[in-house]
Amino acid sequence: MSAYINSKISNWEMFMLHQQSLGKPTTLNIAIGYFKGNAEVTLFGFWEEQLRLWEYEKKPATIKSYKSTLNILRHFNNKLNFGDLTYDCIQKFDLYLRKERNNATNGCFVKHKCLKHMIKESISKGFMDKSPYEHFKVRSTKGTRMFLTIDEVNAIDDLQISKDNTFLQKSKDLFLFSCFTGLRYSDVVNLTWGNIKQNPDRIEIKIIKTEKPLLVPLISKAKDILNKYSKLTIKTDSLKALPQQANQVVNRNLKEIMMLAGIKKSISFHCARHSFASNLVEMNTPILYVKDLLGHQKIEQTMIYAKSIVGNLFDSMNNLNEKYHHVNKHVG
Repeated sequence: MSAYINSKISNWEMFMLHQQSLGKPTTLNIAIGYFKGNAEVTLFGFWEEQLRLWEYEKKPATIKSYKSTLNILRHFNNKLNFGDLTYDCIQKFDLYLRKERNNATNGCFVKHKCLKHMIKESISKGFMDKSPYEHFKVRSTKGTRMFLTIDEVNAIDDLQISKDNTFLQKSKDLFLFSCFTGLRYSDVVNLTWGNIKQNPDRIEIKIIKTEKPLLVPLISKAKDILNKYSKLTIKTDSLKALPQQANQVVNRNLKEIMMLAGIKKSISFHCARHSFASNLVEMNTPILYVKDLLGHQKIEQTMIYAKSIVGNLFDSMNNLNEKYHHVNKHVG
């Protein structure tokens, strides 16, 4: 037993010397990790292994965010390990993101979110005891949700594009289809003829982002776009219903489309979904219906579109006033 203890002490001293040679402090977390046998597992190695385990659990876009954060951490400190993840380290990482990388608040939020969750995984697997994020609050900022009014959507719909410029026309059709249905870009370009149902005319899909079912009734303008492309192909259930263009390409073309339509707003494809929701709310559509049409899982996600319009406030009070007067006359 004495020989075993002496061996452990000797190995621990060698480990501390190695840490010092790397210019790294020997913290309590590092000491605990060493005696638990976790010294051989590095933070970066753990991160890579966790991504491998998540391969079929998380979406590709999520995995991409974690890989990006891992690369940033390596540039921040290529010797970073579990024991280094203190409150002070998180503060320095935040400063690095803002000062060295010029990340905006929401960009920092994403990186911190990935690191925070990876730390949570390491705690559950015994590589760390507590999270430094207990004392470091990660916040995001509320962005401005740009949207188009019904008049502006109609202006785009009425816009005449040269028949030779089919590329721009396809971008216009994809964007308008989202304005008329509220579908995300991923759901628009992956829509198949098998998703188009009749009696009544509707779309039935599984949302790519959430994998939840969604039903959206089709209005005439959306059906016009579908009919336009149905004439160009033999419809089969698995065939894509709409043109295929990369999101970046559509966003680039939207700048020209907005200019031609005389709309002075910076619009991306996702603004079509915001326009769909905002215009429904402005038409006094019950917020629960808007929630279901957007495929939101929580009402809080939809409430961001339910900002009071001053005119509606006055209309509501006038309606209440008329109701009271009507009751008084009836009683009299």
